[in-house]
Amino acid sequence: MVQPAAALGAPEADPIRERLLDAAAHVFARKGYSGTRILDVVAEAGLSTGAVYGRFGSKNELLREAVCSRSAARAPGEVARASKVADLLVRGALQSAPLDDSEAMRLEAYVAARREPEVARAIAESEELARKRARPLLDAAFEDGTVTADIDPDAFFYFIRTVGLGLMLQRAAGIAAPEGRGWEDLIARIVADFGDHEDGVAQATPTRGAQ
Repeated sequence: MVQPAAALGAPEADPIRERLLDAAAHVFARKGYSGTRILDVVAEAGLSTGAVYGRFGSKNELLREAVCSRSAARAPGEVARASKVADLLVRGALQSAPLDDSEAMRLEAYVAARREPEVARAIAESEELARKRARPLLDAAFEDGTVTADIDPDAFFYFIRTVGLGLMLQRAAGIAAPEGRGWEDLIARIVADFGDHEDGVAQATPTRGAQ
């Protein structure tokens, strides 16, 4: 199992390794799994092929760790910035900007996972890491009433991940949400149903496309 230094809580002792992982994520996002070559990665990183094979046994190993470390790093952690976790969920569903490299790489990884068992395993590991990173957010959601105690945490994470992937597909294809407030109101209503109805629901004031 790949265990990136950041996931283990260890310091990043090898900056070249990190450059290679960043470069691999960028190239993977642009070219997909089958189109990514080691030469493209080292060119992106400004390094030699020796730098890769001194740290990774193969292209598969490099891409697998890139998927694990760079995808898991996107787990939400903005608890302190929102009045309620409900605000974060609504804002996330209203994003309309083009995919960044990390999102594009994650989407490419899901496509490649149909035929590449290594990539499928990397996705499973990255999702588990992301789930652990997001646990404080879920704890805050239970505390502020965004999510009631009778909702199963695993089911909640699965729902959020499923909706997030669907929205990424729409953004990747350039398909915008319907005009007007219909989509925003629908998402706010769905999020409200997770929560404590006695206390009401936080009124998010997102801007469509906000990061």
